[in-house]
Amino acid sequence: MHTEYDFTHPPGRRVGVLALITNPDGDILLVEKVYRKQQGDPHPWGLPGGCAQPDEDLHDAFRRELLEETGQRIEPGDLLTVHHMPSDPPHREGLNFVFNGGVLHPAHRITLPQHELSDHQFVPLDELPYYLAPHQLNRVRTAVRNALNGHRAAYIAGHPA
Repeated sequence: MHTEYDFTHPPGRRVGVLALITNPDGDILLVEKVYRKQQGDPHPWGLPGGCAQPDEDLHDAFRRELLEETGQRIEPGDLLTVHHMPSDPPHREGLNFVFNGGVLHPAHRITLPQHELSDHQFVPLDELPYYLAPHQLNRVRTAVRNALNGHRAAYIAGHPA
């Protein structure tokens, strides 16, 4: 049973907004995160995006993060995947919302924030396992599958076994 306190003091959760962006060949845009690379993470790559601010609308967070991380004004398309990540100290529990970011043509120049991202690449689907941790790979494959099958949103949870 819930009390009033449960509604006025809900648990803190990280809310992430991510973009599934492809090039005309269908390759997926990945960015290399500086903090992950500095921590020695074997998988410093991920989809572009980041954390929503408190009380920030997810679409507004998406637009802000994509402008910050790519230098491009990208509108969020369909919601493709919601990925729940349980807490894994020091990381808080979180929800990652993956939106369709559309196709980025080669003429559009990507500008990275050097303090946050060190590189970007369009990666073919069959090469994603070399770049992404298993939970990220599951997230991206689910988003791609949903984008190809009529943009149906999917909910997934945790790390694959």
